[in-house]
Amino acid sequence: MASITLDSKEWLKHLGQFDSAINDLSLRIVEMGHQLAYSVGYQTHFFTVTESYEGAVTKGGTIIISDLDKVCIFLRKCSGDVTFKQISNGKTLYITNNELKMQLPVTDCTSIKLVPTYENLVSASIENMWESFGQGNYPIHGTADLSEMLKLSSLKKLLNTGADYSVKANAESGEISIQAGKQHDIRLFATTNLTDAQGPAYSVTSHYGAWLLPCLGYLEPRESTIHFGPSTALIIEQQRAGAYRLLIVIDQEE
Repeated sequence: MASITLDSKEWLKHLGQFDSAINDLSLRIVEMGHQLAYSVGYQTHFFTVTESYEGAVTKGGTIIISDLDKVCIFLRKCSGDVTFKQISNGKTLYITNNELKMQLPVTDCTSIKLVPTYENLVSASIENMWESFGQGNYPIHGTADLSEMLKLSSLKKLLNTGADYSVKANAESGEISIQAGKQHDIRLFATTNLTDAQGPAYSVTSHYGAWLLPCLGYLEPRESTIHFGPSTALIIEQQRAGAYRLLIVIDQEE
């Protein structure tokens, strides 16, 4: 039986970060390194997380959450350690916090259906040092503190339907920026320094849909590694001791 125990606030950090479009999740519980890992894959984005919690894992395996919203409602009433358990291929998820307990039926998990495809593409990209991803070429690489840019993730409601979203980067000037909105309408801008930048001596731009800003909400406000190119996905890696996040935001076809 896969089993892992985390503080309720840690659970909410992981499970409560998704918007309403994602309501199921497959957790990989790894005994070696006491790791919690999960990935989601859609036509618009790929997001994967691995984080270590010393002593948290009792038994490795897979835990399927079929209704994130209901689980998060329960977690907000919990305090302290919360244990998630599920028998391999079982149809019930067991959640325990002292005298509070929840049992949740397990059904299909749609968020992982495209994950194997993305994982194959990511493996190939890591081998070529992120010079390409799929059919796209990525000439710009650098690091950026995304703390200010991530504030845009909660401002989507300020923009009208049909707003334009774009990312522009220039390795020579050492800047990366996000622009959202339409001319003669509400527009949002955020710019940050791109340090240790590699790339051409001109600006490179890619366009996205309304999914760009919500996807930024999956990142931590910290220094990140950026991989970018003309009309390509936006690739962001975040790494700290015992934790790794990778976000790939798919560009909008012209």
